Amino acid sequence: MINRKKILKEYLASKEYESIVQNATKFSDMSLPVWHLEIIGKCLSELSNFDLIRCIRQDVFTDLATFEIIERIDEHNTPFYADVDSLELMEKLSSVNSDILSVYKSKLDRIFENVEKNGLIDLADIWMFDEQKETYLGYINIIKNKIN
Repeated sequence: MINRKKILKEYLASKEYESIVQNATKFSDMSLPVWHLEIIGKCLSELSNFDLIRCIRQDVFTDLATFEIIERIDEHNTPFYADVDSLELMEKLSSVNSDILSVYKSKLDRIFENVEKNGLIDLADIWMFDEQKETYLGYINIIKNKIN
């Protein structure tokens, strides 16, 4: 089990940490190195949903970000709780490699069963068009194929 209160820099080797600090210092006028330095001083539970999506997009702390996204979805008992675009959240999860996703197979199965069994996708009418719902369900199918 991953400790959600552990600061991200504790997951880094000292060389990796030094590299991030040097990068942020050297490129302080660029948002990505500065963001990377900022997040390593936080724990998973302190990261915003956008930060978690960005971690996957930038391929940093992908396994930890995947864990945290799945935990948050599971805690809220719906993948539609997020203040960020639910579609992007599922898109980023579907882009994660199958080895990482398979670790969370039971939770993902339960989440997807909840979406299907309780018709949660139909309740998304307020913020999703029909084609977006199809895209969303497509991402679920990609994840299912990766974990089965």
